[in-house]
Amino acid sequence: MRRDLAFFVPARVTHDVLEHSLAQAAGERMSSIELFDVYAGPGTPQGMKSMAYALQFQDAGRTMTEPEVQAIQDRMVAAVVKEFGGRLRER
Repeated sequence: MRRDLAFFVPARVTHDVLEHSLAQAAGERMSSIELFDVYAGPGTPQGMKSMAYALQFQDAGRTMTEPEVQAIQDRMVAAVVKEFGGRLRER
């Protein structure tokens, strides 16, 4: 299952640090993570930037359910809030 998520994080947060945090929160069912956009222009909160990731989730033994992927996403968002003071970028 694929999800694209974007986060507002402080401008000082690097891709490597954020990716590591997201991977730790997601656990072994996240099969890939790819940064596809960084934005810091109009519409971005002061001192923040947007970092968008393409995430792939997979269980080797079966098809994952929507609630399972949502629970992983919720853990990832909570990690960004706790570790960086960031938040999920909503549409």
